[in-house]
Amino acid sequence: MGSRGWLRSGVGGLLWAALACAPEGGPPRAPDANPADELGASTLPLRLNAQGITAGSYTQVYVATNANDGNPATYWEGAANAYPNWIRVDLGSANSVNQVVLKLPTTWGARTQTLSVLKSTDDVTYTQVLAPAPYTFSPSANTVTLNFTETSARYVKLNFTANSGATGGQLSEFEVHGSAPTTTPRSALGQLAASSYDSQSGTQLEASSEGGQNVAFIDEGDYLAFNNLDFGGGANTFEARVASAGAGGNIEVRLDSLTGTLAGTCSIPATGGWQTWLTRSCAINGVSGVHNLYLKFTGTGTGGLFNVSWFKFSTAATGGGNDVVGKLFAGYQGWFNAAGDGSPNNGWIHWSKNSSAPTPNSNVNFEIYPDLREYTKLYPTNLGNLANGQPARLFSSYDPETVNKHFEWMRTYNIDGAALQRFGADENDAPNGWKTNRDSVAVKVKNAAEAYGRKFYVMYDITGMSPTNWVAAVKRDWTAQVVNAMHLNSSPAYARQNGKPVVCIWGIGFTDRPGTAAEAMDLINWFKGQGMYVIGGVPTYWRTGTNDSRAGFENVYRSLDMISPWFVGRFGGLDGADHYMANQWQPDFNYTQQYGIAYQAVIWPGFSWANLNAGPRNQIPRLHGDFMWRQAYDLKRVGISTGYVAMFDEYDEGTAIAKGAENSSMLPTSQYFLSLDADGVAVSSDFYLRLAGDINRLFKGQLPLSVDHPTSHQ
Repeated sequence: MGSRGWLRSGVGGLLWAALACAPEGGPPRAPDANPADELGASTLPLRLNAQGITAGSYTQVYVATNANDGNPATYWEGAANAYPNWIRVDLGSANSVNQVVLKLPTTWGARTQTLSVLKSTDDVTYTQVLAPAPYTFSPSANTVTLNFTETSARYVKLNFTANSGATGGQLSEFEVHGSAPTTTPRSALGQLAASSYDSQSGTQLEASSEGGQNVAFIDEGDYLAFNNLDFGGGANTFEARVASAGAGGNIEVRLDSLTGTLAGTCSIPATGGWQTWLTRSCAINGVSGVHNLYLKFTGTGTGGLFNVSWFKFSTAATGGGNDVVGKLFAGYQGWFNAAGDGSPNNGWIHWSKNSSAPTPNSNVNFEIYPDLREYTKLYPTNLGNLANGQPARLFSSYDPETVNKHFEWMRTYNIDGAALQRFGADENDAPNGWKTNRDSVAVKVKNAAEAYGRKFYVMYDITGMSPTNWVAAVKRDWTAQVVNAMHLNSSPAYARQNGKPVVCIWGIGFTDRPGTAAEAMDLINWFKGQGMYVIGGVPTYWRTGTNDSRAGFENVYRSLDMISPWFVGRFGGLDGADHYMANQWQPDFNYTQQYGIAYQAVIWPGFSWANLNAGPRNQIPRLHGDFMWRQAYDLKRVGISTGYVAMFDEYDEGTAIAKGAENSSMLPTSQYFLSLDADGVAVSSDFYLRLAGDINRLFKGQLPLSVDHPTSHQ
């Protein structure tokens, strides 16, 4: 945020400066090129608003947004020696275009770049506008203007195949020009840049840390006006991306005039900085049809109220169901068995490596020993006695008493619901012990969710499934078992979002999981055809298609209703969380906001699997809750308010938030286990449940943003 002493600009006209919204980039190279003529002058010189800019690759920090930030000194550069390099502008809707203007920093020497121009209306099918040809950028203007026959396009892409001055394509500014906007109404149901107002009073624009420009210097009584917005059949939610180092304030949503119908008021909190962004969502009275929109700003603070980057309206489906967005769910395994529990598995599943009773230094398979004081059914092990003299016993997830206790804790500690892990689908309906056990637990989860007022949804984990039939197997399992046999989706406790039942497919796009892009798309579209809301559990690097993510899945990820990237085990420590905020969460969230995808962040308390996998003890320390809270704090700073805790009952890998042994007195004396006081601070067994509840309150705006968690350790 700049100085509050800037002069006011008064009522402004249309803003034609381009906006940007997604990362990508490269370094300067020595000059080397021959001069060439530019291709004439535009007959339609209006510069069009870019709602986003992306690239297929970049070098170092030279990202795509540099080519659309209005600063000729910053630039994008494609990956070295990896032609073709492409960079693409999204105009937000179809526009009539006839010219692109390409710029390099004015201080650079001459160079010739070979490129083509392509267009698309859907970002899937592209047609060539200008064939590949060399164009020379000459000092000191270093500008090339390309004219072509007027055509309709939403996406304009440049494809670089050579550069005499560098090993990748380079641009400092990528402008698209065309005809003036028509009087066709703009949709109010898509994301609109606040800077795209038709008129305003009292505000100014400034560069945004998230790309493009934001509206700033907002005081009591200022406003923005947007003409000719189409709200369709009815919008009842208003969202705005806001930041404030001041007192915050309110946005009044008014129709057709500054004193017109008040559809609703959205309160804006202080966020801790003029570029510390969060997304505020508020209910409004239903608005339908075409209106002029006035956003009127009110508040009592001095020195500025808040900044606004973008806003949008949305329509909730009739029939209700907003159970996942803005909520906190926990992954629920429900996979523990004990000998004597009556399960068809008839053994110690997941507690043990070989289904025999857990025995010291032999077959123990789990890291955290549970606190068992509230369970009514327990089973003796071969682990001897705990240090406090009590026998070492364990629970079984097959018992309804166990599942009920877990869902009771979810209610007590403010966790909205559970994502029920479903492993191993197949096309064979013939029962076996493992499937019968799994399905029995699923029904108990349904019953417990209903009894304790929690929500649940099915999460298919495709790990280990056959690459030849995994799609058919999931379809068969959903139809035959989940819907027809167990009727899970008919439960009043089954989670719905936008009125649609929720399902998650975990493992899409991972390099070590089955499935091509076409197969994943087939399954997603199939579920959507069943009227489902589809979440994708995707790789950490889904957005770039690198490291743990297969390449070529971009359209698959975009087809999802919600994206939930996996981060467990990827980093440790407070600095690790801060690094992921800057390099993954913020750009991930920007991308999903650009494409209208909900974002569910994965949060985890720590990680260790010394007993399961012979890894180091306390491998990624919990830091007595500071690690988990720091993730939530950073995510909230980004503007993310939907969470998935990994996991509720994953005692195997030390990620469980369910009650665990507080100290050595609650552990068997004969075998190593990780206790909750391993980081040198006494922590009560329910601490991580309480911490999760406070994270939920933080996400819902019921707790102020604070770097220190409010949850006591005792």
